[in-house]
Amino acid sequence: MKTRISSVLILTFIFCSTAFAQVLVGPVAGANFSWTSFSDKDLKDEYNVSPVFGYHVGGHLAFKVRKRFFLHTSLIYSTKGKNLKSEAGDLSLKLRYKYIEMPIVYTAYFKGHIGEKEFKYSLGVGPNISYWLGGKGTFENADTHEFHNGPSGVIPVDIVFGKDPGSATENEMVIQRPNRVQFGLNFTAGFLFEPVRYREVVLTLRYELGHSYLSRESDGVFSPTFPSFSESQKIRNQGFRISLAYLIDLKVEERKRGKSTIDRKRPK
Repeated sequence: MKTRISSVLILTFIFCSTAFAQVLVGPVAGANFSWTSFSDKDLKDEYNVSPVFGYHVGGHLAFKVRKRFFLHTSLIYSTKGKNLKSEAGDLSLKLRYKYIEMPIVYTAYFKGHIGEKEFKYSLGVGPNISYWLGGKGTFENADTHEFHNGPSGVIPVDIVFGKDPGSATENEMVIQRPNRVQFGLNFTAGFLFEPVRYREVVLTLRYELGHSYLSRESDGVFSPTFPSFSESQKIRNQGFRISLAYLIDLKVEERKRGKSTIDRKRPK
């Protein structure tokens, strides 16, 4: 059901964009600062979660809805994650997640001035739709030091979906029933500059508040060799993102063609 909703939203914005007076498109990229939050208060007391840096890159689309209101959306590849440590200091789990995401933000623009230079600043809000591709990281606790055959107790791990947890290998964290389509809420603030006519540079700071758990039904399970730890997936992504987009007005040529036709038909 969630996959169908996501597909409908994507198609709606693609096809409806042609009906608006101003449509802008271009690349977007930037940096992420993300972490996860437990739903269980006891786990919050037992573990410390610290943020990690990541990045995102993709394409951006914006179209004018009303005089000062725009709808912004992107299709991006992004990395998120967290560093988790036990309060006792005997466990460390560092994970980096991979996502395909589509943030959708309804944005209002306001004019500002620096001397004689004019710029626009914005505030926005809207949903975030994410598809979880997987991830990897490292794991270390007392069991890894006792049973791992390598030179240290730190082992690399890959996140694996849908596998029987009992068959997890030493380098896998298995999530049997993941929630791969996830939803969140975006709050944004930004600045818009026009270096040349019909070109825009948009700088955006976004806070993402995750709504969906990574899984309601499954923990992250490691090899039976390490039976003392499984990671609760009743956790949500959170984080900040700074993005820079370079946008081109797609309907400039239509306006130019219309103007040329009028000029040719004007009587002398």
